[in-house]
Amino acid sequence: MDFLIDSWDFSTSPATAFTSPTSHQPNCWFHFQRDAEGLNEWLTQAGIPEPLIDAVLEEDTRPRFQRLSDGFILLLRGVNLASGESPEDMLSLRLLYYKGALYTFRKRPFKSIAHLREQLQSQTGPESLMDFLVSLIEQINLKIEDVVSAAEEKLEQIEGESFDNTAQMQLQLTSLHRRLLRLNRFIRPQLAALEKLTTEAERIMPVELHQWLINERDTTQRLFEQIDLMLEQIWMQREQIQQAIAEKMNRNTYWLSVIAGVFLPLSFLTGVFGINIGGMPGVEHEDAFLIFCVALIIIAVVEFLLLRRLRFW
Repeated sequence: MDFLIDSWDFSTSPATAFTSPTSHQPNCWFHFQRDAEGLNEWLTQAGIPEPLIDAVLEEDTRPRFQRLSDGFILLLRGVNLASGESPEDMLSLRLLYYKGALYTFRKRPFKSIAHLREQLQSQTGPESLMDFLVSLIEQINLKIEDVVSAAEEKLEQIEGESFDNTAQMQLQLTSLHRRLLRLNRFIRPQLAALEKLTTEAERIMPVELHQWLINERDTTQRLFEQIDLMLEQIWMQREQIQQAIAEKMNRNTYWLSVIAGVFLPLSFLTGVFGINIGGMPGVEHEDAFLIFCVALIIIAVVEFLLLRRLRFW
């Protein structure tokens, strides 16, 4: 069966792996490649109703929780940690708990499940099916937390930079903003799904495991609030950049105005004395040009002192 990736029996402790399950078996975990051929037929033979099969095999999903008479459906998202991929392009993981068995479906590899598989193989993993479910949610949260922490460090680095290269800062903020928005797109509904799961799981989980599940829901809440806070910080940082750019433009405009004010009378005088018509004073005087230059210098100095006295800078 090419569609079967993992199957473990949790009726014993530690859990044991088996390779050729033929039908529904309670207290077992089955992990499937959801786009492989033959999976639909196997699920039908295992007694899974067709509406549930359609729900876990549909292409586009958002995190959600749906209570069933014999279990529940839980759709989650985890960060994409594959080499060369963007973590914010979150992967979909579908979970179906039906008549005491847990079915999970993925299209691309999940680091969280790979970690739990290693634990099960070394006999240090979850001891029950509900323990496995809580541990899986914990691993998904840990991977998301690593990505969020890296984004927070990047934001702190940007905030610590000067405003000398505002264009580069804008590009960095835009890239970070896009990443956080993609994470927030799925973290928000995932929090709502885990809240519903926490409420419903109280009747099927031991008290200790249910408390661990509550802790993981709180972790998701904290990650959501952390992302929301960083989005606000990005907007504040952008406002500061815009303010710095505006102040720089105002300062440059001010100095251009001062320079233009100083040279305005000088330009007027040079323009007047540059007229090549008869009657201009000093045309016949050999020292007229020197006297005119000295006069321009004196006028420029007087203007400079006057502007300084009036506190133009």
